Amino acid sequence: MVFASLFAALIAAADTPGLSVWIERGTARIGFNDPPGARAVAEIEAAQGEVEPFQIALRAASEPVANVRVTCSDLAGPDGAWIPASEIRLFREFFVYVRRPSPRSDASPGLYPDALLPFQSPIDGSKIAPADARRRKGGALFVASPFTVWRGANEVVWIDVRVPQDARAGSYEGKVSVRADCIQAIEVPVRLRVWGFALPETPAVRSCFGGFGRIAKAHGVEPGSDAFRAIEIRYCEAMAEHRITPPIPEYLYPAADPDGTIRPEKTHAELKAYVDRLRVNAFPIQRPPFGDPLGANREKAIRFFRTTMAYLRENGWAKGAYWYALDEPNDAEAYERVRQLARLAHDADPDLPVLITEQTKASKEEWGTLEGAVDIWVPLWPLHDAPTAARAFERGEELWSYTALCQGPDGTLWWQIDFPLLNYRVALWGNWCCRMTGLLYWTAVYWEHAIDPWLDQPSFRGAYNGEGMLLYPGTHAGLAGPVTSMRLKAIREGIEDYEYLAILAARVGRDAADREAAEIFRSWQDWERDPEKLLATRRRIAGRIEAAKSR
Repeated sequence: MVFASLFAALIAAADTPGLSVWIERGTARIGFNDPPGARAVAEIEAAQGEVEPFQIALRAASEPVANVRVTCSDLAGPDGAWIPASEIRLFREFFVYVRRPSPRSDASPGLYPDALLPFQSPIDGSKIAPADARRRKGGALFVASPFTVWRGANEVVWIDVRVPQDARAGSYEGKVSVRADCIQAIEVPVRLRVWGFALPETPAVRSCFGGFGRIAKAHGVEPGSDAFRAIEIRYCEAMAEHRITPPIPEYLYPAADPDGTIRPEKTHAELKAYVDRLRVNAFPIQRPPFGDPLGANREKAIRFFRTTMAYLRENGWAKGAYWYALDEPNDAEAYERVRQLARLAHDADPDLPVLITEQTKASKEEWGTLEGAVDIWVPLWPLHDAPTAARAFERGEELWSYTALCQGPDGTLWWQIDFPLLNYRVALWGNWCCRMTGLLYWTAVYWEHAIDPWLDQPSFRGAYNGEGMLLYPGTHAGLAGPVTSMRLKAIREGIEDYEYLAILAARVGRDAADREAAEIFRSWQDWERDPEKLLATRRRIAGRIEAAKSR
């Protein structure tokens, strides 16, 4: 009955002059000038503890429609259960301009929806006030709501529905309301199916997306200051909210004595609170603070690693520990340095994992092998080599993956803003199929190549649009913190898909999960491009998980 009344309201609203409203999944972008779609109901599915998005698009047919306001109701569920509207987050999609396509992209220059302006401050839940003509401190240059829908152009609202960990399984219903000056209110039905299983609070995927030292300049604060630390924590929280391992701020690491021994007493309580609250599942060990750890500093470095690992074991953090010893060794000298650094780390503690961004197959035979030196291999997606990776698994080593630029054969799964949004999600299906347990990306806040990242889309080396930039500085949105992007949301969705596969593997068997994943991912150059097929596979996985639970 509830749904019938909502649908009747929608039919009545279809006659509202001047404004077209439609629903899209959270799997693809809606272009600035795309024609209205046909979907009239938001239908989503999610596990307990999951966030599931959808989009509501608005287009003015003739005259602009001003003062548009979008709200969501509570979602009513089975037997009196409900998901309050406070668990539903709204964002207006901000279109950024891409001046020229990334290398190997067949897209065109133009406007791409990407930054997500929050309707309410993620810091304290308050309404974000617009800046005045002089842009006084605290005001926003770009405000999410209310907004104007201009003739012939689309405005799109991204909606995240956060399903509580203890939500009752079953069907939920609610509505999205659209109101504006001079039009009849429009109510769009929302249907949510909550599956009878929960995602783990700590993600199965470990990740490293770099630190946030770059944010100081954009926010006009001094690195290391109290103001910087408050903003840095908000960036870390944003990553954790998207199931990405947040970096550990430098000031939370234990200090080291001149002999290399660490002193955790001053930082331990705050570090533990950070790790627990943000569900940190990977612990990057810092480089020994004594210059080059080889040569004269070797013994101090050994004490540093040894006492650090002892401290991590004592607190249950050693399982996620790793030392990112060297980035992209690309010649014989770099390969030899990896071997020396690995000997140092393993002499200090045989269980200290050494992480290197390199594929399992040596770039050149004459450089020698890194077998026995590397514990966590992180190949670029197109350089993954299955036969040598299988031998690494036999040795008990681990694989993560990473991407940068547009490297690899034509048609590789690249992560630039002018490639399909689905690319960011499908990468995690690739991780599952290749038995990769982690994901690395060099940074989420690379803004240096733009005068203003909101108005001049940063392109690394003048070519790779959005490379290394998954968050926007919140200054233009009136926030002392980050603004998220659609691409970051898509990565979150991929990590949640990985969780589904991991749960299926635990309940039914790894082979069952592998067969399902192979429907979506076949190689880093061959994957399913149809979002509906991905969602159908995900739905089937959820059904199998529920069926296994009931047996």
